[in-house]
Amino acid sequence: MKRLIYCTFLLLLFSPGLQSDEIPVESYSSQPQKTELDFIQQWVSYLLGSADGASARYGEGLPFSFNCGERSCRDWIKIENAKIDSADWQQDGTRLHTLVWHDKASGLVCSMELTEFKNFPAFQWLVRIKNESDTNSENIHDFCATDITWNAEGDVMPILHRAVGSPGCEDDFQLRSEIMHASMWNKSRSIFMNSHTNNEWGSANSYLIPSDKRSSAVWLPFFNYQTGSDGLVTGLGWSASWNADFVHTGNGKSTIKSGPGNFHSYLKPGESIRSPLNLVLYWQGEMMHGQNMFRKLVLEHYTPKIHGKMVEPPVSGLVWGGVPSKEHLEIIEKIQEYKIPLDVYWFDAGWYGTGVVPSYTVFEGDWGPMAGDWRPNPNWHNGTLKPVSDAAHAAGMKFLVWVEPCRAIQGRPITLERPELFYGHRGDETRTEGETLLLDLGKSDSLQWAIDVVSNLVEQYDIDWYEEDFNIEPNPYLEARDEQGRTGMNEMRFVEGHFKFWDTLLEKFPNLAILNCASGGRRIDLESIRRGQPLWRSDYNCFPEATPESTQDQSFNISYWLPIQGSMIRGWLIFDTYEARSALSPGAENGLVAKTDEEWKQIKKNVEMQKACKKYFYGDFYPLTNTQRSHKSWMAYHLYLPEEKKGMILAMRRDQSDVSAMTFDLLTIDPETSWTFRDYDTGETQTVSGQEIREKGYEIVIPERRSSRLIFYSREE
Repeated sequence: MKRLIYCTFLLLLFSPGLQSDEIPVESYSSQPQKTELDFIQQWVSYLLGSADGASARYGEGLPFSFNCGERSCRDWIKIENAKIDSADWQQDGTRLHTLVWHDKASGLVCSMELTEFKNFPAFQWLVRIKNESDTNSENIHDFCATDITWNAEGDVMPILHRAVGSPGCEDDFQLRSEIMHASMWNKSRSIFMNSHTNNEWGSANSYLIPSDKRSSAVWLPFFNYQTGSDGLVTGLGWSASWNADFVHTGNGKSTIKSGPGNFHSYLKPGESIRSPLNLVLYWQGEMMHGQNMFRKLVLEHYTPKIHGKMVEPPVSGLVWGGVPSKEHLEIIEKIQEYKIPLDVYWFDAGWYGTGVVPSYTVFEGDWGPMAGDWRPNPNWHNGTLKPVSDAAHAAGMKFLVWVEPCRAIQGRPITLERPELFYGHRGDETRTEGETLLLDLGKSDSLQWAIDVVSNLVEQYDIDWYEEDFNIEPNPYLEARDEQGRTGMNEMRFVEGHFKFWDTLLEKFPNLAILNCASGGRRIDLESIRRGQPLWRSDYNCFPEATPESTQDQSFNISYWLPIQGSMIRGWLIFDTYEARSALSPGAENGLVAKTDEEWKQIKKNVEMQKACKKYFYGDFYPLTNTQRSHKSWMAYHLYLPEEKKGMILAMRRDQSDVSAMTFDLLTIDPETSWTFRDYDTGETQTVSGQEIREKGYEIVIPERRSSRLIFYSREE
C-alpha cells in the first residue's frame, strides 16, 4: 500500500487553501524575513521611546506589570519617563538596553534589561525590583513578567501551540494545538497554566506529578500563539514554578501573561527580586517557520558556549556508577578494542557513599540512601575515580560524572555535621533518619558548600562534563519555610542561588560543560538550557518497558522546540538499529553493559550512525507525519542545513503498520536543481531532479514492519 503525504499535519491544518508546491522553502525555514525584523525593530524602538506604537497589533505600554499594595506599577512605570542606557552591539549579535524607573512614593526602583537580537525578529527582557527605602514595602503581587495585549489582523481565531513537559510518561513533549474558543458559539477562551489548573489537567490525564513545580515538569515553558498568518513564540527562563495565561476575548484580541507562580511578598529595605527571563519572537506565514526560527535562536543564544563556541553535545557511552571500577576499566578496554568512537564516558549515579550492595542499574543496590555523601564509595572504587577518569581520557573520551548536590538523606555525614545547610520537609528543625532534605541554595553557606563539593570533584578527577540531577520537588520545602507575608521569597532565593551556582562553576572552570537533568527533563527553560544541555530528556527511558515507539514520539515532538537534547531507550540495555533510531538525537546515549561480540559491534554501529546524524539536528526541522501514540503508523521527519544545502530523512515503519511505502513532499528541495539521495544502510545513491520530487513527491519503501530508513540528501552543484 502506498500513501501520499504532501505536508505535515500542521502545515495542512493551519495553511488552508495553499498547495505545498506553491510555497517557497523560505516560508518554513529558519531564515527571518525583512518584514519580521522590521516589525520587531519597530516594537523595540517604541519600548525605548523613539517610535510610535503599532497599537493595532500590540498594546500600549511596557510588556510587564506588577502591583505594590493596591497600586499598579503602570501608574509610575511608563515609557516616557524611563532612564535608558543603551550598550553597543556585541559580537554575538545582541544589544542590551537598561530602562530604570524610580518611585518616590514607594521607594521602589524598577529596571528592565531589554535585549534585542540583530539577526532574529525577537527580543528578551528581565525585570528587577528593589526597595531603596528604609522601611518594608507593601506587598508585591500579581507579578506578570510578561503582560502583552496581542491583536490579530482581522477577526481570526487564534491557536495556541504548546507541549507537554517531562512528567516521565510515554507522551512526554507531545505537541498540543488548541483553538482559542470555548465552543462554536463562544469565541472567547482562556488557557491557564497554574498550579490549580495543572492539578486538574494532570488528574484528568492520569499523571502522578501534576503538582510538581519544576519548570518543565508539566508543560514546556515555550509557546507559539498563532493569529492567522502570523504569531508570537514566547518563552520563559525560570527553573521553578511559573504561571502562563492565554486569554482570547474574541475578534482576534488576546492577552498573554506569565510570571513567577508563587510570589506575594513585601521587600525589606535594600532587598531586590527578579522576574523570569522573557522572550518574544515574531513570525509571519507558516507556523513551522516560527518554530524553526525559535530553534535557531535557541541554538545561537540559549545554548552553552566554551570560549565563544557552542558546546557540542556528545555521543556518550553510559555505565551506572555502582559498577565497580575494575569493570569500568574492562569496559573502556572493550571500547578501545572495538574502536568505538565515543565522545564521552558517562559515569552515572551510584558511585558515592558507603553502600555495600553493588548496583548495575537504577533499580539495584543501596545507592539511593547515600545522597549527600559525595565521596567515591570505598567498596566499589577504592575511594577514588581517578583510574577510570585516566583510562577514559587515555582512550580519547571525555569524562562525565553524575552528582546531585541539592538533595541529601538525613543521616549522611554532612547532614549531621552541617544541618543548617538543609531544609526538612516539615518547615521546622524536626527530621527523621532517612528523610530527604533540600539544600538551601538561598543561603550563602549552602551555596558555597555546593560549589566546593563539585569543584573538588572536577579538580580531583579531571571531570569534563558535570551532570547535575535534581530528583526532588523543591516547592514543598521552600513554601513550608516562607515567613508571614513573604510567600515565594524562599523560592526566589533558591532559583537565584542555583543560577549563581552554575555561573560560578563555569567561571571557575571555563572548559567545563554541564548536563542539565532533573528527574529527566523537568528543568528545561531558557535560563537553564543556556547553562546546561538537557541530554537526559525523560526518566521514562529509565525503564525496560519503555517502547521504541514512545521514544520516537518524544524525539519527534521535542524537536519542534529544541535543536539540542538527548536520550536513550529501555534503561541501560543494548538496543538494535530500529531502537537506536527511535532515540536518535544530537546528544545520544548508549548503554555499555555488553557481554557478547555481537552486542559490542551493535554499539559501534549505533555510535557511528549517531555521529553521522548529529550535525543535522542543528538545522531546520520538518515533520512528515502526524499520527502519534499508535503502533500502526509511521513516524517520519527530516532535518535540513540551509547553509550547506544538505538534509537527513528518518522514516520509521512501526511494528503494527500495514503501510510499506509512503510518499513525502520535501519542502527543502529546490525544483531548479538536481539532488542526490544516499541510503545510509546500503550506501546506494540516486540523483533526481528537484522538479520531479516537488511534483510527484519522494517515495520511501520499508518492506518490513519494525524497520526504518535513514537517508541523506544534498543539492548537486
